[in-house]
Amino acid sequence: MIKGIFAIIRGMGITFKHMLMNIATNRFTVQYPKQKRVLPDRARWALSLQWHEDLTERCVGCQLCAAICPSEAIYIEGAVNPLDKPIGKGERYAMTWIWDATRCLYCGFCVEACPEEAIVMTKIYELATDRREDLIWHKARLYEAKREQFGEKPTPAWMGFYRRAKDMGKPVELARIWHEQEEEYYKDSKKFNMSDRYKRFLREL
Repeated sequence: MIKGIFAIIRGMGITFKHMLMNIATNRFTVQYPKQKRVLPDRARWALSLQWHEDLTERCVGCQLCAAICPSEAIYIEGAVNPLDKPIGKGERYAMTWIWDATRCLYCGFCVEACPEEAIVMTKIYELATDRREDLIWHKARLYEAKREQFGEKPTPAWMGFYRRAKDMGKPVELARIWHEQEEEYYKDSKKFNMSDRYKRFLREL
């Protein structure tokens, strides 16, 4: 009996202590959905597709994103780009582009793999619905999400490991250049050092 009372008093004391700390630091529970936290710029939530500045599609239907997706949440059907009224700037474009939010892990691998920076992850996280069909986003909805979040102008696909901030929107060349430098580095066995290799790989290029 006495131990139980002592445990209750101790627990209430811890609660009171944290209450005073939160009041002193002005930290309170966010009253969602009336209040919402400001998400960081690199938040990984719903996918979106973006276009070039002339509003032609960036996606060339290469299906690299679908191939790298660990949960097979992306489905693409490519088609030949019409010559009379081109949809994109490449020889191919994505006739069908489907993203399944119920399977997606939000890992960002698709953004990493895309050579055209056509995929951008948004801050749209309120995806709850009572219809599974609403969680299957087709091409039109993916472009609409991009417009809602970032507007009409192309947005940097920050996920790319080989992309520097000043090179956003340009063709991805750093991967090839870095691997060429790595091969040249390892030709001389005297320079080989495993710890140095990891430093070179993890550094921001």
